[in-house]
Amino acid sequence: MKVSQAYSGDEEPPTPLLKVRLYDPTRRDNLGLEAKVDTGFSGSLLITLDHYLKLGLQRYEEPQKAETRRLATGLGVQIRASKGVLEVGSVRVNCAVYTTPILVKPLLGRELMNEWRLLLDGPKKRLDVEL
Repeated sequence: MKVSQAYSGDEEPPTPLLKVRLYDPTRRDNLGLEAKVDTGFSGSLLITLDHYLKLGLQRYEEPQKAETRRLATGLGVQIRASKGVLEVGSVRVNCAVYTTPILVKPLLGRELMNEWRLLLDGPKKRLDVEL
């Protein structure tokens, strides 16, 4: 399956975003999100604390995956981890979902990107994802 999406013009330079739907592990609750494609984040999906709590992901936390990570600035931040189900187009995948209180926008990281084929077409300002 292939998904294509235009880059966001909200930032300069334009940013590749991917529209996704995130479910709690029981698939009872879900949220639509636009996640920045971030090759600098090694995890799967990092979401805001507000989104994390709205989905009740604190009930499904995996304490063994909680850790302190370093930002590009060198600052260490505590990351909480939970289970979730990510939907891209019509494809659903189980994945770890991370959060930290300082995050402003969701990030899609390399753990998921390495499972898919991605084309960042900067001149056309388009993201193509093959799942």
